[in-house]
Amino acid sequence: MSALSVENLSKSYRGFVAVNKVSFSLEAGEMLALIGPNGAGKTTCFNMINGQIAPSSGTIRIFGQRADGLTPRAIGRLGVGRTFQVAATFPSMSLAENVQTALMAHRGEVFPGLRSAARRHRDEALAVL
Repeated sequence: MSALSVENLSKSYRGFVAVNKVSFSLEAGEMLALIGPNGAGKTTCFNMINGQIAPSSGTIRIFGQRADGLTPRAIGRLGVGRTFQVAATFPSMSLAENVQTALMAHRGEVFPGLRSAARRHRDEALAVL
């Protein structure tokens, strides 16, 4: 079973086909490049995979589970996230604290204040770094 499987993914806007039957699969840890000129549909493809927009047709599976039509949050909980070209961190926090925040968000943890957040997952964040 593939970590991510995209089958015949398409998106049309009033007759304009932005993405036409894209298919690929990725195993965990594998990387794939999606290249093309401006306007080729790369961002639209990523937006469908991440749940930002619904595909017109096709399927997306994450570890075998159907993911097309899910919200970005639900897709994130399945293990697929998205980064943008401009990486945004919290500039007032250390690198380790930024990683700790990501770990807490990934686990859906809510914390009452920064003081308790500063202690959460500190060892794990340092190990990742």
